Amino acid sequence: MSLPPFPPALSAATTTKQFGEALAAFACKVAQAHGVRVWVMQDGRLNEVACDGRGMALSDGTLAAQAMAAGARLDEGMLSAVPFGCGVLEFVGADHEEVGALSQMAPLLGLALEGVQAREARQGRGRVAESVEQLVRRLGGSLDLGEVLTATAESAALALGFGRAFVGLFSEFTERGARTGEVFTYGLDASFTGGIGVGPVSFERLMQRGEVIVYDRARDANSPLAGGLAELNPAMAVIAPLSARGRPLGVLYVDRQTPGPGLTDDDTWLVLTLAEQASLAIDNARLYSTETRKREAAEALREAGAALAGSLHLNETLAGVLERGTSLFGADAAAVYELQPDGRTLTIRNAVGLPSEYVLRVRSKVGAGVTGRAVQRRERVTTPDVRTANLGAGSRYTRQLLAQGTYPYRGVVALPLSTRAGPFGALTLYWSATLPLDADDLALTEVFAAQASLAIENARLYEEELRREREAAVLLNVGRLLGEDQSDRALTEATRLCAVALNAARGLIALVGDDGQVTRCATYNLHPPSADELTSLYAQLGRGPRPLTRRYALPVAGSALIVPLRADLGNEGAAQQGRGSVLGFLYADDPGTEAPNDRVLGLARSVADQMALTLTRERLLVALAREEARYRQLAEGAHDLILSADPQGIITYANPAATRLLQPLTGPLVGTSLLELSSVATRDALYAAWDAAHTRPSGGRADIQVGPYRLEARLSAVRTGVAGGEAGEGVLMVARDLSELQTLAEEITRRGQALEAATSRQSELRTYLTLFTQAQEEERRRISRELHDDTAQVLTATTRRVARLSRELEGEQRARADDILVDLNDAIESVRRFARNLRPSVLDDLGLLPALEWLATQAQTDTRLEVSGPERRLTPTVELTVFRLAQEALNNVDKHAGAHSAAIRVVFSDSGVRVAITDDGQGFTMAQAEKRAQDGHLGLIGLRERVALAGGELDVNSTPGQGTTLIFDLPS
Repeated sequence: MSLPPFPPALSAATTTKQFGEALAAFACKVAQAHGVRVWVMQDGRLNEVACDGRGMALSDGTLAAQAMAAGARLDEGMLSAVPFGCGVLEFVGADHEEVGALSQMAPLLGLALEGVQAREARQGRGRVAESVEQLVRRLGGSLDLGEVLTATAESAALALGFGRAFVGLFSEFTERGARTGEVFTYGLDASFTGGIGVGPVSFERLMQRGEVIVYDRARDANSPLAGGLAELNPAMAVIAPLSARGRPLGVLYVDRQTPGPGLTDDDTWLVLTLAEQASLAIDNARLYSTETRKREAAEALREAGAALAGSLHLNETLAGVLERGTSLFGADAAAVYELQPDGRTLTIRNAVGLPSEYVLRVRSKVGAGVTGRAVQRRERVTTPDVRTANLGAGSRYTRQLLAQGTYPYRGVVALPLSTRAGPFGALTLYWSATLPLDADDLALTEVFAAQASLAIENARLYEEELRREREAAVLLNVGRLLGEDQSDRALTEATRLCAVALNAARGLIALVGDDGQVTRCATYNLHPPSADELTSLYAQLGRGPRPLTRRYALPVAGSALIVPLRADLGNEGAAQQGRGSVLGFLYADDPGTEAPNDRVLGLARSVADQMALTLTRERLLVALAREEARYRQLAEGAHDLILSADPQGIITYANPAATRLLQPLTGPLVGTSLLELSSVATRDALYAAWDAAHTRPSGGRADIQVGPYRLEARLSAVRTGVAGGEAGEGVLMVARDLSELQTLAEEITRRGQALEAATSRQSELRTYLTLFTQAQEEERRRISRELHDDTAQVLTATTRRVARLSRELEGEQRARADDILVDLNDAIESVRRFARNLRPSVLDDLGLLPALEWLATQAQTDTRLEVSGPERRLTPTVELTVFRLAQEALNNVDKHAGAHSAAIRVVFSDSGVRVAITDDGQGFTMAQAEKRAQDGHLGLIGLRERVALAGGELDVNSTPGQGTTLIFDLPS
């Protein structure tokens, strides 16, 4: 087996790829193989560099790797692998002898491959090193990102001999890849300034595999890549990845527009090396830019914090927040939203850059939209593009703009503004384009929001302190003014002070009398209103201060407030329910239409309370004198003995009752010792009560004897004035003569015994009436049965005998017999009706409801029966009682009501039965019913008594002209 001649193409190859292609063609022909694949070890792994023929699908590189590791030929089925130097020849369907011949050439092939790799390395590394050195010199250690990107594009274009290049850094990443922002170009016209998109396949090749993408128009004209590069329209292009520290940065793009030779591996390696060097420079420049920006931002934040802290007025502070916020973060507009007192609504307090209509119409809700979510969560809420974020909108106006596609902003950042007193609202920044801030910028926004919150809190505390000082001064001046003088002049000056304090242009104080009519009126910058206007204002008073709209305010006013002056400040319950004495009201208005805020209303309440306290002082003094006179009058007219003593026990006052009873026994009471009044036997008890009056809140009690009188005394401590202006604890004694009480107790006992006896007799009468009623019903039943069984049967038999006799007679005698027969039939019917009225058999045989139905048919008035609830039989006594009550009620309807219809309604329940007898007759009043009872008509009295005997209740509802309803409630 001779060796084949060494092909010249292998010796002439300048690159590994050319060597592999020539070797694959040579080996496939010599070994008569279906296919040949050439593998070369590069960067520590076996890579395919060329193939020839077919059948390569049978190989996955495993056998080639095993042959390389073993350093010897391996065969497996149709596959054979022959290692040579740092490469492997893999055959599919080859002649084994020829493969053996080629195996002997392995050392020569290995040497040839090493020579090609050496030449390739020398050529590539020299060019690459030169290009990289030029790039480094070009950059000169610059940390300016724009300069680095421009130099990279220029160096790459010059190194490849291409005419154009650009560097684009990624600005956003999506599921479909990434997109660059502004690009830095070389050789491109000025019209190309926009970013480009990198699809998911290209992004994976570039950023995850670290490969270079080569585009050749002649080869790739119909590929997706050609569509992406349509704007640039290159003839040849190469795209390399830019990444550092495992993070994708962007892409390096180099192309030419004229056809030319294709790119070699050296070219792609050069571009990749330049991209790696540029990536390091770009990353350093970005880090430097980031650090510089952080330092600048920190300095700007420090300056912003100092500027905000320098203002202690809220409006100035909010204006500074907006100015600094838009300047620091490059926002197109900004707004400070303030949380309203309802805790659910946010309105724009201050804004810059926003349209006026937007500021006036936006009313955001807490929890809705970007701003509402930030306030609710108390954290930053960011949306790069509010038009596509689907976060909703906080107000109806914003939702309309988004639905119409006319919302003027895209990027939005909302930052909560919180103070120790609670959430103030939010600072919202707007950008017309998508959000340009990165994570570091967003973190700075939170720091700025914290500074703004602190400045707002300081301003609010300062203004609150100023407000309290102003309010305290107003309250002090009003109280002092009216406390010294309550003349018309003083009241007018107080009106002026109140109006100025409430920031109002006009003011009015009206005082009313007990009848609610205005008695005095003082005004400031206001013509005295008419009586009707004052009455209208008085009608608007509520429990506290309230704003008034133009409709209820005085003429010319755009907004107003009114607050009552109440004398019931110590009675919270009365004040909350709107009760109590109204002294008058305070009214203030302004031409502006802005309603008074909560601060103004709170101040109005405080001013009104101070005025009410001052104005009521004189009334309280007068009332106190009146009450003292009334209590003295009560003491003077009391039957009890009332004595007061100073801390030494000397009596200082004795009412007439005490004087009449005790003075004949002791002489003048005033000036004598209270403790010496009682007899010696009861004096210890009086001393004990005296001590208890000073030590116990409830005071002391004692039964004492004064002459023939036995007194029950109660002693309690009272504050009194003594000589020298000092105060001490005196004692008030209220005593009662028990002899009168004893007589009264005996009288009560006697009357109680008489009442008990009367109650016993009444109970006996009720028992007797019950037994009498039962006996009466039994007698009725017996008479009814006798009439039905005896009398009616006898009359029936007589009727039959007369009928037979009549048939035997003729002429006049027969006619007389027929007349007798008619009379007998009438008598039978009368007896039967009388028996049924006494005790209808249907009640005993069928029960209550059939009996009531029969009763309804017998009534002269058209009567119907209605039943509800679960029907059941009741006890015989209850059924009989219900029947008799209904019978008596229907008799009354027939006799007295003059009704067109009546109804019996029976309602069964678990606890009993309710029967209602209703008619549409003439009705009556209770006075008419009592008069009829006095005249001897005892129908209602009888019904009520019978119901009471059955343990039930009767309710009578009657109105003249509207009928009567009797309701019986009976237990079952």
